[in-house]
Amino acid sequence: MKKTWWKTTAAVTVLAALLAGCGSGSNDASSSSASSSGNSASSGTKGKLTFWMKKQLFEDQNNLIVERAKQFGKENNVDVDIEVIAYEDFYPKWTAAIESKNVPDVSFFGYQEVGQFYGQGVLEDVSDVVKDLETKNGEIRPNVKKAVTFDGKQYGIPFWTESQVLYYRKDLLQAAGFNAPPKTWDEFRTMAQKLTDPSKGLYGAGIGYGKGNSDAEFLTRGIIWSYGGSVDTQDGKTVIADSPETVQAANYIRDLFLTDKSTPPSAIGWDDSGNNKAYLSGQAAMIFNTGSVLATIKKDNPDLFDKTGIAPYPAGPKGTFIPGISNNLGIFKDSKNKDLAKKFIAYILAPDWYKTWVEKGAPLTGPIYTALTKEAVWQEEKNKAFVDSVEGFNFLGFPGEYNPKAGEVFNLRVVNDTFQKLLLETSYTPEAAVKDMQSKIQEIYSK
Repeated sequence: MKKTWWKTTAAVTVLAALLAGCGSGSNDASSSSASSSGNSASSGTKGKLTFWMKKQLFEDQNNLIVERAKQFGKENNVDVDIEVIAYEDFYPKWTAAIESKNVPDVSFFGYQEVGQFYGQGVLEDVSDVVKDLETKNGEIRPNVKKAVTFDGKQYGIPFWTESQVLYYRKDLLQAAGFNAPPKTWDEFRTMAQKLTDPSKGLYGAGIGYGKGNSDAEFLTRGIIWSYGGSVDTQDGKTVIADSPETVQAANYIRDLFLTDKSTPPSAIGWDDSGNNKAYLSGQAAMIFNTGSVLATIKKDNPDLFDKTGIAPYPAGPKGTFIPGISNNLGIFKDSKNKDLAKKFIAYILAPDWYKTWVEKGAPLTGPIYTALTKEAVWQEEKNKAFVDSVEGFNFLGFPGEYNPKAGEVFNLRVVNDTFQKLLLETSYTPEAAVKDMQSKIQEIYSK
């Protein structure tokens, strides 16, 4: 397997935006030494463990995980060096660590990184950790476990989920004569048309296509899949994007923008924050995003929070398909403390503590344990869709299994760039756009 990803600076830069619209924290990184002079069960020599953790939107979660690391250090006579790092700052650190073989013992990874690092052969098989966790704590949701499984083995341990859902203004839908959110993409289009009133600066569909926009990159896949199309392969080799179903989905998206004009005029240039801002400002009546938007309006705009409804993705002719977002912990092969790292991961994922941590981030951070989805916080009206959506998760590479090449296609934003061109150039047809997209994606798979 050729390792082209690290050679592509543009891919690294673009992927850094992956979670920018999905609740990532500020751009700083902090380090905390979580150590204690407690007694070791095996010897009096103090051990050391390094842990790189993604900075969360909710400061309570950041504080809790630092405290948990300190407690682990105290109970196990270990110096735990924890760095809480903004997502976009991980790449240079991972790159340098892999090249120098001076890697952290435990690190956060998105499932895309798990796949890419698995392809490079630098990740430890952690199937034994996953098995032990399920034996002690109950089932880990099968869909998120699937995302980090390659050749029947796990190379990451699921940590939390994030789900894109439909946000809609209940008051605006009701005023337009709709008593429920759209259940199909056709209903979404009809509602978006009726809700749009440019004289009031209001648009029904808060969907955008700017350079690097990961929200659009996910959403476009969900729409294409629901029509029976794909932007990847069935066999990991031959791309099947150029199909009537993908063209049909492309026509649907083009019509939302150019025929119906149900999207804000600036939407074709939006980055990941575009749909957030449009919804918060009252410009968009419906958007698709993770739980970060709900957390923001609950804190800063209680009136908008009360007017907001949450629903799963609408269905297309082939059903509902939701792009999955899976966040994980993993161990590099060059870790110097693998046994201690596995013990630490089990400690972090102990349900009594983990339940509190994940609920502090609700609904942005969803639980990995099936049993925890039944807790009261996830049955609340506005939170339920976030955990229910995980059952419908599909991952990059669909209808085939997730693979590093599918991750590279995502990183390079081939889909997003194709659709932006389709919406900007009126002479560029959906058929031509899909053929061009097929060619570009096949080139990546053929490397």
